[in-house]
Amino acid sequence: MHAARSFLQRMFPCLVQVQPGRYLLAVHAKPGARASAFATPLTPTLSEADLRIAAPPIGGQANAELLCYLAELIERGLRAMTADHAEYVKDTSYAQVVTADAAASAAAAQITTGASGGDRKSGKKGKLKSATAASSASLTMSLGDAGDSQRSMKKSNALPSQSVLPDRVEVSLACGGTSREKTVLVMFPGTRAQLTAVLEKESRE
Repeated sequence: MHAARSFLQRMFPCLVQVQPGRYLLAVHAKPGARASAFATPLTPTLSEADLRIAAPPIGGQANAELLCYLAELIERGLRAMTADHAEYVKDTSYAQVVTADAAASAAAAQITTGASGGDRKSGKKGKLKSATAASSASLTMSLGDAGDSQRSMKKSNALPSQSVLPDRVEVSLACGGTSREKTVLVMFPGTRAQLTAVLEKESRE
């Protein structure tokens, strides 16, 4: 149960990784502002980013401005981070996010391993009632499957290589076109921890 709670209590719940380099950002966007900006700085506990948008909600103008603003902000932060990573992230939650995400991944792996172990245990009781040869063959197959599962798990928990990451920043609207509650798809050539650092730092500017 503790592992499950740790898995759910992820920092910056507003930002979810879909695939390496592809993230969904939950946004509350209020149109009609004088200038596009974060209404409040992004913090590790917020479930959505609160933004003011300098465009009216007419003919998709606010959505276009939102996407343009976020793309420029993320690109600016990425350039600064690339120039001096340690200096850029030192006053952000970057290190904590790295640790929290690693713990969440480990907890998820532990839950998956526990569930797989329970299934194998139940299956073993049934196999004891079968002929010895059939039982041995089934057990060998189960161990082989477990090995495949563990190898797959190691691959999924490995850090993404540069070859699988996008080579540039792209921001598009995933859903919520006519609502203030929106989900934005962000393509970013870096990890979730790096993107949260960019959003956290740039939201203070």
